Amino acid sequence: MRANEILNILAKPWVSTQDIMKIADLTQSVAGTIKRSIEKEFRDKYPNKYLPSHCVPTKYVIKYFDIDVEFLKSLATIKWNYDKGDTSTN
Repeated sequence: MRANEILNILAKPWVSTQDIMKIADLTQSVAGTIKRSIEKEFRDKYPNKYLPSHCVPTKYVIKYFDIDVEFLKSLATIKWNYDKGDTSTN
């Protein structure tokens, strides 16, 4: 996936199994296992907080995969500038 595609997924407050599959290029079963692990961590920490069915908080997915959002933003900006014809990287 491209940086801007990952950022579009991470811009949502909740992430589904399909989103996890896209972010990490995983099979549905592995992504589901990761989602359940993240869901368990969230429920252990916040047993009385609302959690939509079939989704987990995006910040927990970012933490799980140790995603450097600022780096993705810089990659997306570089690609956007390159597509515009601006080859400077200031």
